[in-house]
Amino acid sequence: MRYLKRRQLLIAAGALPVWPLAMAQQKGGRVYRIALLHIGPPFAKAFLGRLRELGYKEGENLLVDIPAEEPLDRLPAAAAAVAARRPDLIVAGGSEYVLKVVKGAAAATPIVMVFVEFDPEATGHIATFARPGANVTGVYLQHVDLAAKRHELLKEALPSARRIAALFDFSTRDHLRQAQAAASNLGVTLLPQELSGTPYDYEGALRAAIREGATAVLILSSGEFFAYRFKISDAMRRLRLPSVATMPFADAGALLCYGPNFETMFALAARYADRILKGDKPADLAVEQSNKYELVVNLKTAKDLGITIPESVRSRADQVIR
Repeated sequence: MRYLKRRQLLIAAGALPVWPLAMAQQKGGRVYRIALLHIGPPFAKAFLGRLRELGYKEGENLLVDIPAEEPLDRLPAAAAAVAARRPDLIVAGGSEYVLKVVKGAAAATPIVMVFVEFDPEATGHIATFARPGANVTGVYLQHVDLAAKRHELLKEALPSARRIAALFDFSTRDHLRQAQAAASNLGVTLLPQELSGTPYDYEGALRAAIREGATAVLILSSGEFFAYRFKISDAMRRLRLPSVATMPFADAGALLCYGPNFETMFALAARYADRILKGDKPADLAVEQSNKYELVVNLKTAKDLGITIPESVRSRADQVIR
């Protein structure tokens, strides 16, 4: 999940222009200021769309602060700048690293998280799921376990695959461990390809994997990978590598996608934002765990790669792209 420039967000979300605070106050009533950190266009659209349904109007009773698009390693500076503008609420999405940065920059600001890569209770970011006990609440899904499930689906779709590359970075090393355990159980050799030093060299990593004999790719759920999913998919298309990835890769051409519906999760996050803006404390709002997963099968990509997807996989798909 990644930032986008304010103009890009407004176009993507179909939103009204964000007016200066003084102009908004002329409408009368309370004006709420919220910031969105590390959130991509489709998710911002879902979040702001749900807020509109709840009665918020951008430029009237709602001002939205979106940092300019920056690489993940520049998040601390972006978070500090947002906190200095003293929003009523910050909405943040991504890995544990993102939550640590946002909490560090805005220790007293209510934070609605939409995090998918760690257990916030086990890591001490909240006291319990029922009573978070601090300034953080929101929607949670531990994505780590899904790395193994995606690996199983890829192997089922490609029974002859024996050597599978795994793209990962610093934020997904725990996912890699789950994928390695699954590979061992499936009798598959996993070929880890770590990306580092932004901007990542995706094509270089994929070519290195091919030299090691990889015939398919498991893409772990890094926020950086999401931001560059079309670039990754273009490289895989040129190299004729089928892949399995998170749900947002469905529109980029991955062969298989498995995981939660992120748009639904961000719409749910808007409900948390509404309650906090109306006076509820994050400490008292139970963190909700998402447990609904979907499978997307891309038959167009399969045809382009000359692959026949087994009926056992196709029949379980929630969506088939033709």
